[in-house]
Amino acid sequence: MKYLWLALFVSAPLFAIITIAPVEVGKKKGFNGLLKGSFETKRGNSDVDNYSAGLRARYDKEDYVLWSDFIFSYGKASGEVNTNKTYVHLRYIHTIKDVKPLNYEFFAQSETNDFTKVKNRLLAGGGLRYHYSMKKYGNLYIGLGAFDESIKYLTTNDPKENNIRINSYLSYTKEFGKRSKLSYVLYYQPNVEKFSDCIVSNGLEITILIYEQLYIDFALYYDVDTVPAIGVKDTDVSQKTSFIYKF
Repeated sequence: MKYLWLALFVSAPLFAIITIAPVEVGKKKGFNGLLKGSFETKRGNSDVDNYSAGLRARYDKEDYVLWSDFIFSYGKASGEVNTNKTYVHLRYIHTIKDVKPLNYEFFAQSETNDFTKVKNRLLAGGGLRYHYSMKKYGNLYIGLGAFDESIKYLTTNDPKENNIRINSYLSYTKEFGKRSKLSYVLYYQPNVEKFSDCIVSNGLEITILIYEQLYIDFALYYDVDTVPAIGVKDTDVSQKTSFIYKF
């Protein structure tokens, strides 16, 4: 049986974010995390190779949590590369002692994506996050802050960008016992010098326990970048099914 689950795990597609559900301070103390990965090969009528790997590492204390995501995806179809991207995110969240529902956070991120023509995108910032518990109706998180962003493109027509963006988000999660969880996140990140230049990201996720520490995950994404690189569409919609192993 364990080899069947392993086969399912390594054959599932990986999506860009490890998990949409917000990280809670003091939820699971000590070192923990999760793994994702996939390998797909098709021959005959289709000629496809896809490789993906992802890791979330997390250290949790009673009043703070430090976590990081590492993701790599690469794919080819009929000999042509159709996926090539990396993503690294590091975040520190600390509870404000006298106002426990309020956290402050700092984060840094690096990413590349050949198909949005991003050679590298680096950002660092911080802000505040408010946690509102609705008890049996779930948990709501509201975040507000800012980050400094630097983008280099693969194209010669797109100049290097240096922006300061507002980072605002709304995140919701609801657990149904210990077996399943529903999560949603909305990010709105306008350029402070030009609000028409904004990034809007939506994610909806359902995670269901299969066996012991193995979960199946269904996620839907709708993302908008109003000022993408030349020749890149401003909207991306994707649906992914994957498997998660938590440790």
